[in-house]
Amino acid sequence: MGVLSAQLLQPVDVVVDSREASSVEDVVELLKAKGLRVAVAKLGAGDYYLLSSGAKPPVLVERKTVQDFANSIRDGRLWDQAARLARAAAEDGARPVIVLEGWLGRLERTGWSMAAVLRAIDELALGMGIPVVPSPNRYATVEWLAAKAKALGRTEEKRVVRLRVDKKPPTLMERILYVAEGLAGPKLARRLLQHFGTLRAVANASVSQLTRVEGIGEKRAQEIYAIFNTRWRPPEEERGG
Repeated sequence: MGVLSAQLLQPVDVVVDSREASSVEDVVELLKAKGLRVAVAKLGAGDYYLLSSGAKPPVLVERKTVQDFANSIRDGRLWDQAARLARAAAEDGARPVIVLEGWLGRLERTGWSMAAVLRAIDELALGMGIPVVPSPNRYATVEWLAAKAKALGRTEEKRVVRLRVDKKPPTLMERILYVAEGLAGPKLARRLLQHFGTLRAVANASVSQLTRVEGIGEKRAQEIYAIFNTRWRPPEEERGG
């Protein structure tokens, strides 16, 4: 399923996926503050890999906010991501878990049927065997991760592992999101795409139109506008003035 990506040279409690660590900037420090030994590396699936001492299986955790959970139901990503999570966990003898972060009730305000959301959770937990753990916010998520990691044994007794990366190429939707994240970061990228629909529409937007997206201020809007409307020059020419 995957190829060798990295090898941990010493036992750790938690491996944080590199993209997760960059999108939630203080998560590594928060976990360390809980007394955990943390490593950052690229994971083939999931956001957190909780190692064990061997008495219990390790745990592979995917963190989803309620809004991302709803969006992934709508565009079908949820089932592909869940399947990849389950496959990756099985390969390492780990247990897959999804942490659902935030208040589900907010989805009803945006037109979602709570029955549809609960059916998706039901299918994950009962149909695919992936428990869904509720969390009110990311600080509570850190508390749960720390408690779970400590319950999996002493750090010194946890086995050194090789991490594997799924070679499956990214989907078209993932590639679009990746480009958008380069413009505004992980959080604002989804808002941009939800507001404008396509990357072309984002590129054609004026500064004032960009500022209508929640979280996009005047300065960020001007930066995004400049990216699409500034003639490119080789870096050496730019340095030379």
